[in-house]
Amino acid sequence: MEIRFIGKHMTVPAAVKEHLEEKLVKLEKYASRLVESQIVLKKEKYLLKAEITVFGKDLRIYGEGESKENLFSATDQAYTRVEKQLKKFREKTKAHHPEHGNKGTPLKVKTAESLNKNSERSDRPAIMQSEKFAVKPMSAEEASMQLNISERSFLVFSNAATQKVNVIYQMSDGNHGLIEPEFS
Repeated sequence: MEIRFIGKHMTVPAAVKEHLEEKLVKLEKYASRLVESQIVLKKEKYLLKAEITVFGKDLRIYGEGESKENLFSATDQAYTRVEKQLKKFREKTKAHHPEHGNKGTPLKVKTAESLNKNSERSDRPAIMQSEKFAVKPMSAEEASMQLNISERSFLVFSNAATQKVNVIYQMSDGNHGLIEPEFS
């Protein structure tokens, strides 16, 4: 992680730089994709202020602290606020969005993996992806127009005239083929 120090109306002491560099490295345990941190130290009359901003992939966390006594207590306040926000971010990604964390895989991948386990037993090809979608009622002409617009090579739809599920597909010569199943 790159660390940048900026001093406004003051020079940044080396001891404060070392102190913050040691602490900021510890933040990577909360979010592994931290890219940069920016520390702004200000002196405004008798008040010392510290602002810490941490940048990561899809992440920006800001914390500030102030003190009348010394710069270390101001930086510690800002660091504590940033750390608290990072802990909250980590808990949120673990609990609500497992696909963003290290653990968990998206549902489609889990479905495809379970299907692959079953197909490995036979000599048939493996099913790599499984999807669910709503079947919309439309005429065959409307389905043909939808197929022209879409990037897919087929479209599953409910035929408005017959109330049955049909499939329209792109043929190699550029025309469309229609599959109307009959159940006996």
